[in-house]
Amino acid sequence: MEAVSSLHRRSARIVLDWSRKVAKYLVLKARKTKAAIAVEELEKLWHNASQKSSTLADRLSKFAYRKLLQAIEAKAVEYNVPIVYVDPRSTSKKCPVCGFPLRYWHRLAECPKCGFRADRDTVGAMNVYKKALKAIALSPGSEGSWGGDGRNPTGPRSAYMTR
Repeated sequence: MEAVSSLHRRSARIVLDWSRKVAKYLVLKARKTKAAIAVEELEKLWHNASQKSSTLADRLSKFAYRKLLQAIEAKAVEYNVPIVYVDPRSTSKKCPVCGFPLRYWHRLAECPKCGFRADRDTVGAMNVYKKALKAIALSPGSEGSWGGDGRNPTGPRSAYMTR
């Protein structure tokens, strides 16, 4: 039993180390380009999913994403990079070009209206990006993701605001 516990601790350390490295890379890249980081707000989704399924694979994938998000938030605060949280609804269901509902063949999405084709993850990323831009543009008094001094975030729900 100790061997299993040891493997679980090792895998958790690997996930944490990976999360910190990826987070630092993303945040430094965003800082260099004066960009905000857009992420899906998945707390409600995790809660609802945990009510339905408790398989080890589900728990591990949620653990890894949550650790990555926590690492990104910590580094974003450290380096003064804004984070925009977007509603995850329909990010993989609607065409990022025309907004029409997509058809899927395994992971490949195709829009029957405009012919757009892409992987499910690409579609989701494009729609998260579009939602983040819309949230920043609709933010009262916003000059974009960065303030007038080039450092202060002005977008909604930045890493400096509570959830």
